[in-house]
Amino acid sequence: MGKIKVAHFICDLLPGGGQRSTIDLIRSTSSEVDNYLILLENKKAYGVEDIKTLSICEDKKLYKRLDIAGDYLLSRKLDKILKELQIDIVISHMEVTAKVLRFINIPKIYYMRVDITQELRSFKEKSFMRYQKRKNIYNKVFGDQNIITISQDTEKNLLNFLSPKKIQTIYNPFDAEKILQLANEKVDSPSNDYIIQIGSGIKKKRQDILLEAFSKIKNKKIKLLLLGTEENEEILDLIEKFNIPKNRILFHAFATNPYPFIKNAKMLVMSSEREGLPRVIVESLILKTPVVSTDCDTGPREILVDELKKYLAKVNDPDDLAEKIDLALQSYPEITNKYIQKFDKKEIIKKFLLFMKNL
Repeated sequence: MGKIKVAHFICDLLPGGGQRSTIDLIRSTSSEVDNYLILLENKKAYGVEDIKTLSICEDKKLYKRLDIAGDYLLSRKLDKILKELQIDIVISHMEVTAKVLRFINIPKIYYMRVDITQELRSFKEKSFMRYQKRKNIYNKVFGDQNIITISQDTEKNLLNFLSPKKIQTIYNPFDAEKILQLANEKVDSPSNDYIIQIGSGIKKKRQDILLEAFSKIKNKKIKLLLLGTEENEEILDLIEKFNIPKNRILFHAFATNPYPFIKNAKMLVMSSEREGLPRVIVESLILKTPVVSTDCDTGPREILVDELKKYLAKVNDPDDLAEKIDLALQSYPEITNKYIQKFDKKEIIKKFLLFMKNL
């Protein structure tokens, strides 16, 4: 009997934690599983020459305008590919791909990389009708399905409104050895002491909160490197608003290898108001780089445990975030392997393969 054929279905290969986690999962299971990567739209930033990759369309904008009808049309294209490849199981890694996959009758797993209950809470505050509509869609898509969550908090939150067939938390796999190896590559990192933040988007990553906190910290010499953010008007306006000398903010475009930048940083800061299970926190701890993060739903509190709990800041509170950055710059506990053991690639992959075999 040959290997089981698995199709991993994601939106695109643009910069993002979900994309990187999917690529890692495919590479980590390649000896056990015949993996295929199917993109909803053909957009790429990551090199995946070693992975069999196909795409459904060049751009999903037209289909998005058609709403449910657009999802159905995309599902027909996906169904054709799955049949041609003779796929045994398909795994949706994103909410947008889950809405397409719902129309296809094939053994499937929904990998919940974000906590959709956070989005529902946001809808409920703004418009009850939109909240009800989205909740109904999610119940239709994920109800009585096989679900993997990437954090314990997400699993608990989902069970408050969903009744899945099977649900289990399986953390993202991390290859510590490879991360340490890649961190030794030479890059043009800043020569001065710096704090690093990874990922772009003022709203998505709450860079406005981070910049305000940075303006309040005691150390007025340390710089802030925004990795994955190119210089833009919005950030420049915030720098001016918070009276931060422009030479203290360093911009750097997306880097396929962020590890040397993390390794050389004095600290990594995450200021998000929502996450799934933030990869960059685990990667920083692997590289022994101190971390300060907002205590957002979900993820950070499952990584920064024990002595590292005190470096969790209140969400959307620049004063508290500044206080935690000051505290971490002053002193930080030794980062031992106990913080990263539960994210070890070998154990995670065992759990994932067992979940698939038990379907």
